[in-house]
Amino acid sequence: MSDQISIPAVYMRGGTSKGLLFNYHDLPKDQSRLDKYLLAAMGSPDLRQINGMGGATSVTSKVCIISKSNQKNVDIDYLFAQVLVDKAKVDYGPTCGNMLSAVGPFSIEQGLIEAKQSETRIVIRSVNTGSIIEAVVPTPKKKLKYTGDFEIDGVPGKGAPILLKFKNLVGGVTGNMLPTKTPYINIKGFDVTCLDVSMPIVMAKASDFGICGNETSEELNKNLELLNKIEEIRIIAGTKMGMGDVSGKVIPKFALLSKPLKGGTITSRYFTPNTCHETHAATGSNCIASACLISNTIASQIAEIKVYKENKITIEHPLGSIDCFVEICPSTEDNKNDFIISCGIYRTSRKIMDGKIYIPENINDN
Repeated sequence: MSDQISIPAVYMRGGTSKGLLFNYHDLPKDQSRLDKYLLAAMGSPDLRQINGMGGATSVTSKVCIISKSNQKNVDIDYLFAQVLVDKAKVDYGPTCGNMLSAVGPFSIEQGLIEAKQSETRIVIRSVNTGSIIEAVVPTPKKKLKYTGDFEIDGVPGKGAPILLKFKNLVGGVTGNMLPTKTPYINIKGFDVTCLDVSMPIVMAKASDFGICGNETSEELNKNLELLNKIEEIRIIAGTKMGMGDVSGKVIPKFALLSKPLKGGTITSRYFTPNTCHETHAATGSNCIASACLISNTIASQIAEIKVYKENKITIEHPLGSIDCFVEICPSTEDNKNDFIISCGIYRTSRKIMDGKIYIPENINDN
């Protein structure tokens, strides 16, 4: 016995992110109590997150809350929580495509989904955005397989490929693919595209912000003048997107785009939003890849590619690249909400720890 509360949890890597996964029924339903539990579990607010499981970066301070879905034709409900590192705040506004690759395996291991022969298809609903994702998880002989020969940039070693096919992904936050009604707008002298596909993002040309676009994330995170300018434009764009005052919030994200250097379609530096992602968000990849196919957006001006019904878009990021497979409706105008049918990416995942997380018993008194 001790003065701490224990909660069952699994610590997993999903894509290029890492975090804790919980069964919905093991956590409090009251929002205020839930926030306190998650902050204590990750060790926030603290730049080192020394008193919790967080890894002191936004991509390693994530939580997935999983449950069986009551919705028709949906297997699993996935609530994502971004636990801020340096603030006592939990943001439920965004979702995370990288951690989605851990949701399927977690659901099988927890007995929420029965593994099928060869592969298991799981229909997942993002509670945060309402989007639907089909995860195809390798389960040879009805056994989960984490190891394999598939590599993703930003993760050492190899793993078993998990296909994530995002559907119903347009306008999840703002209600429109182009929340400002046009492919780009001008904010304080900067042309930006505001797009809401899987994740709302404000996109601009890297050169307009005084960078080449191929800098490392470390270099960009030291450029305080750049980060301040990005935040200034992002806040104004958020209002124009109908999202209100987005200061202190993690959406919309921000991306600086440029020409590819290694045979890809486009280069992206993705901000989360106060720091540059070391690789690239999966949901952000969906949005930028889609933007490459929509006339006159900042991304399509840079990419200059021919559009087909099915398109492979390769986004170069600081540690390599990520492929996104975008299916469109050719008979629809490319500025309409039904133009993007689906986006697919391959990720890998790994279970790191399965056990209990401990938090102070008096947490509800704080």
